[in-house]
Amino acid sequence: MDRLIVLASRALVLLCSAALVLMMLQVTFDVAGKYLFDQPIPGSEAIVASYYMVAIVFLPLAWVEVCGESIVVELLYNIASKPIRVIMAALGTAATVICYGFLAWFLWAPAMHAYQIGEFDSSTWNVITWPSRFLLPLGLGLGAVVALLQLLRIVTGRPPLHHGIVDDVTDLPEQI
Repeated sequence: MDRLIVLASRALVLLCSAALVLMMLQVTFDVAGKYLFDQPIPGSEAIVASYYMVAIVFLPLAWVEVCGESIVVELLYNIASKPIRVIMAALGTAATVICYGFLAWFLWAPAMHAYQIGEFDSSTWNVITWPSRFLLPLGLGLGAVVALLQLLRIVTGRPPLHHGIVDDVTDLPEQI
Protein backbone atom coordinates (compact mmCIF):
# COMPACT_ATOMS: atom_id res chain seq x y z
CA MET A 1 0.00 0.00 0.00
CA ASP A 2 2.79 2.41 0.93
CA ARG A 3 4.59 1.84 -2.36
CA LEU A 4 1.40 2.43 -4.34
CA ILE A 5 0.79 5.73 -2.54
CA VAL A 6 4.39 6.81 -3.11
CA LEU A 7 4.16 5.88 -6.81
CA ALA A 8 0.91 7.83 -7.20
CA SER A 9 2.52 10.80 -5.42
CA ARG A 10 5.55 10.63 -7.71
CA ALA A 11 3.29 10.42 -10.76
CA LEU A 12 1.55 13.63 -9.70
CA VAL A 13 4.92 15.30 -9.18
CA LEU A 14 5.92 14.27 -12.70
CA LEU A 15 2.70 15.82 -14.02
CA CYS A 16 3.47 18.93 -12.00
CA SER A 17 6.98 19.05 -13.45
CA ALA A 18 5.63 18.68 -16.98
CA ALA A 19 3.15 21.48 -16.32
CA LEU A 20 5.98 23.70 -15.07
CA VAL A 21 8.07 23.10 -18.21
CA LEU A 22 5.08 23.54 -20.51
CA MET A 23 4.08 26.75 -18.74
CA MET A 24 7.61 28.10 -19.11
CA LEU A 25 7.66 27.28 -22.83
CA GLN A 26 4.16 28.60 -23.49
CA VAL A 27 4.75 31.89 -21.68
CA THR A 28 8.09 32.31 -23.47
CA PHE A 29 6.54 31.67 -26.89
CA ASP A 30 3.55 33.86 -26.04
CA VAL A 31 5.75 36.81 -25.07
CA ALA A 32 8.04 36.27 -28.07
CA GLY A 33 5.06 36.03 -30.38
CA LYS A 34 3.49 39.14 -28.91
CA TYR A 35 6.56 41.38 -29.11
CA LEU A 36 8.36 39.96 -32.13
CA PHE A 37 5.48 39.08 -34.44
CA ASP A 38 2.52 40.90 -32.89
CA GLN A 39 0.84 37.47 -32.61
CA PRO A 40 0.44 36.20 -29.04
CA ILE A 41 -0.80 32.66 -28.47
CA PRO A 42 -4.60 32.82 -28.28
CA GLY A 43 -5.98 31.73 -24.90
CA SER A 44 -2.54 31.55 -23.33
CA GLU A 45 -3.55 33.40 -20.17
CA ALA A 46 -6.53 31.11 -19.61
CA ILE A 47 -4.45 27.96 -20.14
CA VAL A 48 -1.70 29.15 -17.80
CA ALA A 49 -4.13 30.21 -15.07
CA SER A 50 -6.56 27.31 -15.39
CA TYR A 51 -4.20 24.41 -15.97
CA TYR A 52 -0.53 25.03 -15.32
CA MET A 53 -0.77 27.08 -12.14
CA VAL A 54 -3.40 24.80 -10.59
CA ALA A 55 -1.33 21.71 -11.40
CA ILE A 56 1.85 23.26 -10.02
CA VAL A 57 0.21 24.18 -6.71
CA PHE A 58 -2.03 21.19 -5.98
CA LEU A 59 -0.53 18.10 -7.60
CA PRO A 60 2.65 17.92 -5.49
CA LEU A 61 0.84 18.09 -2.12
CA ALA A 62 0.94 14.32 -1.64
CA TRP A 63 4.67 14.21 -2.39
CA VAL A 64 5.27 16.96 0.14
CA GLU A 65 3.48 14.80 2.72
CA VAL A 66 5.39 11.66 1.69
CA CYS A 67 8.67 13.49 2.17
CA GLY A 68 7.61 15.05 5.46
CA GLU A 69 8.44 18.47 4.06
CA SER A 70 5.30 20.43 4.84
CA ILE A 71 5.78 23.77 6.57
CA VAL A 72 5.94 23.42 10.34
CA VAL A 73 6.49 25.82 13.20
CA GLU A 74 8.81 24.28 15.78
CA LEU A 75 8.56 26.99 18.41
CA LEU A 76 7.57 24.66 21.26
CA TYR A 77 8.23 21.33 19.56
CA ASN A 78 11.99 21.32 20.13
CA ILE A 79 11.71 21.95 23.87
CA ALA A 80 8.89 19.44 24.45
CA SER A 81 9.43 15.91 25.73
CA LYS A 82 9.19 13.00 23.30
CA PRO A 83 5.62 11.98 24.29
CA ILE A 84 4.44 15.57 23.88
CA ARG A 85 6.17 15.78 20.49
CA VAL A 86 4.33 12.65 19.38
CA ILE A 87 1.02 14.20 20.45
CA MET A 88 1.90 17.48 18.69
CA ALA A 89 2.86 15.63 15.51
CA ALA A 90 -0.33 13.56 15.64
CA LEU A 91 -2.52 16.64 16.17
CA GLY A 92 -0.80 18.57 13.38
CA THR A 93 -1.07 15.63 10.99
CA ALA A 94 -4.71 15.09 11.95
CA ALA A 95 -5.40 18.74 11.18
CA THR A 96 -3.75 18.25 7.78
CA VAL A 97 -5.91 15.20 7.07
CA ILE A 98 -9.06 17.11 8.02
CA CYS A 99 -8.18 20.22 6.00
CA TYR A 100 -7.05 18.37 2.87
CA GLY A 101 -9.95 15.94 3.10
CA PHE A 102 -12.55 18.65 3.61
CA LEU A 103 -11.19 20.75 0.76
CA ALA A 104 -11.06 17.73 -1.59
CA TRP A 105 -14.65 16.83 -0.70
CA PHE A 106 -15.82 20.45 -0.92
CA LEU A 107 -14.19 21.02 -4.34
CA TRP A 108 -15.51 17.81 -5.89
CA ALA A 109 -19.04 19.21 -6.42
CA PRO A 110 -17.87 22.33 -8.32
CA ALA A 111 -15.63 20.12 -10.46
CA MET A 112 -18.58 17.88 -11.33
CA HIS A 113 -20.75 20.92 -12.05
CA ALA A 114 -18.07 22.35 -14.35
CA TYR A 115 -17.91 19.00 -16.14
CA GLN A 116 -21.69 18.79 -16.52
CA ILE A 117 -22.00 22.25 -18.03
CA GLY A 118 -18.83 21.92 -20.13
CA GLU A 119 -17.20 24.94 -18.51
CA PHE A 120 -14.86 27.01 -20.66
CA ASP A 121 -13.15 30.40 -20.60
CA SER A 122 -14.14 32.63 -23.47
CA SER A 123 -12.17 35.74 -22.55
CA THR A 124 -9.87 35.73 -25.59
CA TRP A 125 -10.30 32.23 -26.98
CA ASN A 126 -12.64 29.37 -26.09
CA VAL A 127 -10.52 27.30 -23.70
CA ILE A 128 -12.17 24.28 -22.10
CA THR A 129 -11.44 24.58 -18.37
CA TRP A 130 -13.58 21.93 -16.69
CA PRO A 131 -10.83 19.25 -16.64
CA SER A 132 -8.59 21.52 -14.56
CA ARG A 133 -11.27 21.65 -11.84
CA PHE A 134 -10.51 18.00 -11.02
CA LEU A 135 -6.83 18.73 -10.30
CA LEU A 136 -7.72 20.34 -6.97
CA PRO A 137 -9.66 17.42 -5.41
CA LEU A 138 -7.14 14.99 -6.92
CA GLY A 139 -4.10 16.67 -5.35
CA LEU A 140 -5.85 17.42 -2.07
CA GLY A 141 -7.43 13.96 -1.86
CA LEU A 142 -4.17 12.11 -2.33
CA GLY A 143 -2.51 14.53 0.08
CA ALA A 144 -5.18 13.62 2.65
CA VAL A 145 -4.59 9.90 2.10
CA VAL A 146 -0.83 10.30 2.55
CA ALA A 147 -1.31 12.45 5.66
CA LEU A 148 -3.70 9.82 7.05
CA LEU A 149 -1.07 7.11 6.48
CA GLN A 150 1.49 9.32 8.21
CA LEU A 151 -0.93 9.83 11.12
CA LEU A 152 -1.41 6.08 11.47
CA ARG A 153 2.37 5.63 11.49
CA ILE A 154 2.74 8.28 14.21
CA VAL A 155 0.03 6.71 16.37
CA THR A 156 1.42 3.19 15.97
CA GLY A 157 5.03 4.27 16.52
CA ARG A 158 6.19 3.25 13.04
CA PRO A 159 8.63 5.45 11.13
CA PRO A 160 7.16 7.96 8.65
CA LEU A 161 6.79 7.06 4.99
CA HIS A 162 9.94 8.89 3.96
CA HIS A 163 12.12 6.55 6.04
CA GLY A 164 13.07 3.67 3.78
CA ILE A 165 10.76 4.54 0.88
CA VAL A 166 11.93 7.90 -0.36
CA ASP A 167 15.57 7.35 -1.19
CA ASP A 168 16.31 10.54 -3.09
CA VAL A 169 15.45 13.08 -0.38
CA THR A 170 18.15 14.34 1.93
CA ASP A 171 18.12 16.29 5.18
CA LEU A 172 14.77 14.91 6.29
CA PRO A 173 13.51 15.87 9.74
CA GLU A 174 14.39 13.65 12.67
CA GLN A 175 12.29 10.62 13.45
CA ILE A 176 9.78 11.41 16.19
